[in-house]
Amino acid sequence: MTLPLPDWAPALYQALHRGPELGFQEHRTAGLLAEVLGREGFTVTRGIGGTGLAAVLDRGPGPVVAARAELDALPLQERTGAAFASEVDGVTHACGHDLHMAALAGAAAQLASRPDLPPGRIVLVLQPAEELGSGAARMVEDGLADVVPRPDVLLSQHVSAMAPAGVLVSTSGTALAAADTLVVTARAPGGHTGQPDSGPDPVLFAAGLTQRLHTVVGRDVAPFEQAVVSVPGIAAPSAPGLRAPRAAVTVNIRTFEERVRQAVLDRVDALVRAEAAAAGLAFGDDVQLTHDTHVPRVENDAQVRDRLAAVHRERLSMGHLSVPPALASDDVSLLVRAFGCPAVYWFVGSGEPGGRLGPVRPACHTDAYLPHPATLAVATAAMREALLAGLSGDLYGPAGRAGS
Repeated sequence: MTLPLPDWAPALYQALHRGPELGFQEHRTAGLLAEVLGREGFTVTRGIGGTGLAAVLDRGPGPVVAARAELDALPLQERTGAAFASEVDGVTHACGHDLHMAALAGAAAQLASRPDLPPGRIVLVLQPAEELGSGAARMVEDGLADVVPRPDVLLSQHVSAMAPAGVLVSTSGTALAAADTLVVTARAPGGHTGQPDSGPDPVLFAAGLTQRLHTVVGRDVAPFEQAVVSVPGIAAPSAPGLRAPRAAVTVNIRTFEERVRQAVLDRVDALVRAEAAAAGLAFGDDVQLTHDTHVPRVENDAQVRDRLAAVHRERLSMGHLSVPPALASDDVSLLVRAFGCPAVYWFVGSGEPGGRLGPVRPACHTDAYLPHPATLAVATAAMREALLAGLSGDLYGPAGRAGS
């Protein structure tokens, strides 16, 4: 099976990979996408939510189908050895957002060039700061829904090393978990490391809290429930002779059910208070707990998901398999809520063609992750057929919403 690409798509992908940018700093990235989409006939609006942009192709009255891709990269040093490896120290597209953008632009361009394209509108949302969990919210707050027509369906795809290139996977119903990010800060006057008894130590507090937090799922969540509590970072700037005057602990929580989420949040609050008291720090004064971001779980409309899987199988002869929900998260769920439309989110295999399903290395979010070269063409084709199916009404049942 041959999967065509616009001749510029591989170069765009490599340019995006070479020049990654962190959340809310994606000025060059947004500029590249705006230039390409404008050239392909889309009306582009930049600066939504800071660095976000939206692009609309208007072919007259009809359905409105939207798709989202992410602009940002990760604070990670790349070690793939690729000829087009990141040229930005300590930043890389280890989550495949560069491929998502190139595939979305390529699919949109292929449709824009078709004289027989069904009437309707294609809406592309290029979102900043997905990795921070706050980019979608920023775009919504900045009036995204007033800039673009209201979609009948919102499409999103993501690479996955857990499937081989040429295989698509998705979930009917709950697809991704909710995510909460909390920040715990502890402050003290500081002091000399040669006098450890002269006052509270924020680093000792942070270390004790980190150990206790990793017991929440094993001891405070029932074995048949699903949750993750992680500490992705501890910051305590200091010097060899200085007891750090401040320590900040970032806590990330993933859950599917609201009652489990609330139970975990309550337990984290209790542990922070208890560890503060044990460290000789006053909760509310010396120690503060703030709720940084909340990302709702991603829900796939079952009917749209099943119809899309059938489209991929029939039009591309491509496997589109059903898988259980994942404890990853994505703030595209906030765009779905803002638009008030059904949505479907699927994964594009990026592993060695013909490989097995399941965990493999290097995985996403690691310094050696790089999608197989065949993935770009597969993702472009998968998104193109999804957008076309949306315009053709093939994703909607008898009660489906067709745009006006």
